[in-house]
Amino acid sequence: MMRSSKSPDLSLFLLIARIGKTRGLRGEFFLRSFAENPQSLNTFTKFYTLSSSLMEEVDLEYIKTSNSNLISKIKSIDDIDAIKSFGQKDVYILRSELPILEENEAYWFELIGMDVINLDEQSLGVVDVVNNYGASDILEITPSSNRKEKILIPFIRNKFIISINKSKNSILVDWEEDY
Repeated sequence: MMRSSKSPDLSLFLLIARIGKTRGLRGEFFLRSFAENPQSLNTFTKFYTLSSSLMEEVDLEYIKTSNSNLISKIKSIDDIDAIKSFGQKDVYILRSELPILEENEAYWFELIGMDVINLDEQSLGVVDVVNNYGASDILEITPSSNRKEKILIPFIRNKFIISINKSKNSILVDWEEDY
C-alpha cells in the first residue's frame, strides 16, 4: 500500500537506504543500507520513496539478511517486473522516528553546519560534509579564515573530537588552525 503527500519537505526525511537489483521472481530486492548498523532498519515502521515531486509511503513486508546482504519486499508487489520500477530508488525515513541521543552525541546530519572551535577558542570553520574513506569518519570543514583549502579532521572521540554542543551548534576539537 502506498500513500502520497504533496510537495514533501525533504528536511523532514533522512536518506537511510537504496533499493538495488531484483532478487528472484517474487518481487524481492537487495537493499543497500546507509545506517551504521544495517539491522537498525528493522526498528523503523514507515519508509518512503521520492517519485517525481511526491513522497510515497512504501509498506515493506520484511527486511532480512541473506549472506550478509539485506533483502526486502514491498507488500503489494509479487513479481519481478513490478519491482523493476523501484530499482535504484532512495528510501527515506522520517527524522522524527530516530531515537533520541544522549547529551554530547549527534547524528552525522546534525553535524553539518556546526561551528568547529579548537581548544584555543579559535573558530576553524563550519562542518560542510562528513565523509568516510575507510579508516574513520572525517569532518570536512569550510574554513572561516582566509585559508583556501578545507580542513579535514578525523572523527575520533576523546582524541580530536572533545565535545558536541547541539544547543550552541558547535564542536570542540583538539586541532590547530595550521594543521
